[in-house]
Amino acid sequence: MSASLGSSMQAALVAVLAHPEWWAIALAAFLVRGGLLLVVLPLVSLPTSASLTTLLAPPLEALILGRPSLDGVVLGTLAVSLVLGALFLAALAGSWFDLTLVREAAADDELDLGWEPRRLSAVAALGVRLAAHLPTLIALGYAGARLAIATRDELLAPGDPAVAMVARVVLRAPDALAIVAVAWLLGETVGALAARRRMAGAPVREALSRSFRQVLERRGLATLVLTTAVLLGLAVPFMLSVGRAWEHVVSSLGHSLEPTQVAAALLLLVSTWILGLALLGAALAWRATAWTVLVPPPRRSAEEAVAAPSHEAASG
Repeated sequence: MSASLGSSMQAALVAVLAHPEWWAIALAAFLVRGGLLLVVLPLVSLPTSASLTTLLAPPLEALILGRPSLDGVVLGTLAVSLVLGALFLAALAGSWFDLTLVREAAADDELDLGWEPRRLSAVAALGVRLAAHLPTLIALGYAGARLAIATRDELLAPGDPAVAMVARVVLRAPDALAIVAVAWLLGETVGALAARRRMAGAPVREALSRSFRQVLERRGLATLVLTTAVLLGLAVPFMLSVGRAWEHVVSSLGHSLEPTQVAAALLLLVSTWILGLALLGAALAWRATAWTVLVPPPRRSAEEAVAAPSHEAASG
């Protein structure tokens, strides 16, 4: 589909509005990849330094001063293995949802992608996405070092006790999170495009290199900025609204109000949550479809280009 950026974005939007089931698929992919943490973030409060000390001091003292037992090593290894396994399965499920969304978009006659998606396993798609996140690993290493230094400085010279310790540490090293956020966004975008190019028939190296170049081009940057701005424009008010509704529920329960008032507060929370998730799913589906539309048909080799006209003439 070779069209202007505005036409492509409009076509993706029309297709998404005509297929509400795509909203659920895109939302599911987002949630299993870690979006669930952002969704529940308005319902939790950041830990203070006192709570962190109470929680982490006993196991750290036992680890540093004591001798680890065989049972402790086994349980720790099992816990780490379970966490890594759960993360792998979640990432695999996210890739499967994303591939399903690409196939749905390719089957839509109005989009007219110009290429048929090839069969690509979720494991292969996940491998391409992980390869695109190599810069993110470097950014995480830098951020880890910066945050470790900031944590040490915060423990040696604590700041305002009214502010959560996590927030105080982040304020000491804001560049760490900024670099990780930029690297993660770039990796997610390149990985999504590369997985789509793999489905279009491109080899892995070509899919990654062309996707990286496309993100840095004017059309790719415009798509990235526009879709990210729309997502943030929906996600931030959604989180603030859910947090406000949750505070209203807690206040209603704390003041022992009438059951009807508590029920109204709960209804407001649930309604805000459902509406926000629906809008977020629509925006995510539009973003994913916009990237699918931007993927051009794979380039044919010289032999294929020569053989194609003769094959078409023979079939005609």
